[in-house]
Amino acid sequence: MIETLDKPREIGSDAFKIEYSKNIPDRVLIDDVVSYLGEYRFNLQKYSYSFSYKNGKLRDPHRGDSMEDLSQRAIDRKTTQWKSPLREQAEKSGFQKLDRQLQQAKTGDSIVWLSPMGAKEEGYGDYGFVFVGKVNGDASEKRISMTAIRIENPTIDQFNRINEEVGQEKTTFQKAEDFLANPKVVKNLPEKSIDSILKKVFEFKPNEKVQKMFDYIIDKMKPIISDLADLLINPWKTKEEKMRGLHSVENYAIKLQADYESFGNENVIYIKGHDNNLRVMDIVREYGHEPPKVAGSCGSTSGKDGFSTSNIFGKASGLNSVLSEQEWFNCPKCEYKADGPVGNQCPGCGLTKEAYAKETGITCE
Repeated sequence: MIETLDKPREIGSDAFKIEYSKNIPDRVLIDDVVSYLGEYRFNLQKYSYSFSYKNGKLRDPHRGDSMEDLSQRAIDRKTTQWKSPLREQAEKSGFQKLDRQLQQAKTGDSIVWLSPMGAKEEGYGDYGFVFVGKVNGDASEKRISMTAIRIENPTIDQFNRINEEVGQEKTTFQKAEDFLANPKVVKNLPEKSIDSILKKVFEFKPNEKVQKMFDYIIDKMKPIISDLADLLINPWKTKEEKMRGLHSVENYAIKLQADYESFGNENVIYIKGHDNNLRVMDIVREYGHEPPKVAGSCGSTSGKDGFSTSNIFGKASGLNSVLSEQEWFNCPKCEYKADGPVGNQCPGCGLTKEAYAKETGITCE
């Protein structure tokens, strides 16, 4: 276990006083790095998550935070950037609705939650997600296993069809937020496999080769991913050092993927270092440059806006919190960039939070 300093962590702009009182455990960051690489660098079709349901809330199993609270933090990040948090607010409503349904859920019940992609201009990729979960456990504490299934180029009509076939509810939703706000716990999920339904509706084709490659490469990269987590939670490292560390791991994963695909043989993959004890410092000089940009990964490529992902659970990534530390206010009107707290008013043009809220309907409180 990597040691962490027991000290409160402050995230976001001091101008609006968003404080997160808990450190991010190293296990959370390790899982988040793996999930991040799977989505953005491997285009992984399926990724599994585990949660607990305790005291009426769906919770991250490593830090115990409720997913409702974590979704609120995603809202906070958007409001400090003076951007619309409508999608994140729908996700929070979805977690609240799911919490209420899970109170009565029993072992064997299923969860269906659909997430169409967001707008391209906001950085979202051409893919959405179908989340399918399973409930286990008793009334005091339930265990929730959830699989995120990536769907390329879906349409709203197709998501409505999935709601009817898998979610057992006919819907005529018109926008992504309607799906995000309405997860459903269902009983007696059709016996035919989810993959066969997805194939019928989306022409989904499972790619076991990519899953095998991902599992193999991530296993080989365990030491360096663990070292990256250590770097990310180190309060004495600068944000630039943390970004270079993440870039190094991303670029190295891309290199290993290219090796794997070029030779078609796991044995050709070359891992730097000795005895599989690779560390970030071993590769940062060669691989620390900014990696190729992909839609949705602006959290890595800019380190400011957070991840524009359609993955509901990716929004709660610890990477979002770590890499958005000490980001000062950027004015949406005159583009003034502050290097310290600015309070309630932009020093560049005088725009206030209240005036911005009146103009746009977006509150920053």
